[in-house]
Amino acid sequence: MKLGTKITDLLFRRQKVLGMIIVFLFFSLVAFRFDSQKVRLIWNDYPSIALTIALIIAAFALVWLKLEKQRTQALIDKLQNMLSSQSEVKSNKLDELSNRQRAVFDLILAGKSNKEITTSLHIELSTLKTHINQLYKILDIKNRKEIKQIDKEIIKET
Repeated sequence: MKLGTKITDLLFRRQKVLGMIIVFLFFSLVAFRFDSQKVRLIWNDYPSIALTIALIIAAFALVWLKLEKQRTQALIDKLQNMLSSQSEVKSNKLDELSNRQRAVFDLILAGKSNKEITTSLHIELSTLKTHINQLYKILDIKNRKEIKQIDKEIIKET
């Protein structure tokens, strides 16, 4: 493992400590001294030290931002992997549908009502409801809106 990666991993685990160091340095930079009715910054007499502390704070803040960016990107990647695996599972579940269930699925996607589907497929309403309930069970969904979402996810995948 590269030295830079080791340092980044260490800082990633100790990010709270890094934040506390930044806060401590900031308060050290703006510390006041009270002299006989005067309030002065401690570093008034030593501006080079104040500048050095300010540069250190800026460097630590940049490291903090880089760590947050990496953490956010890792989370985004994880979510994208989860979403793609879910859409693959739903795509595989579509293959489990019987021909009649697939026909019902396609007609629901076309926006047909139950009456139109029964007329089109020449089946009874109770049979259609059975097919729809089986669709919901196989695809692990609850309503027609989710059927349309599944279709959109599969289209995005291809």
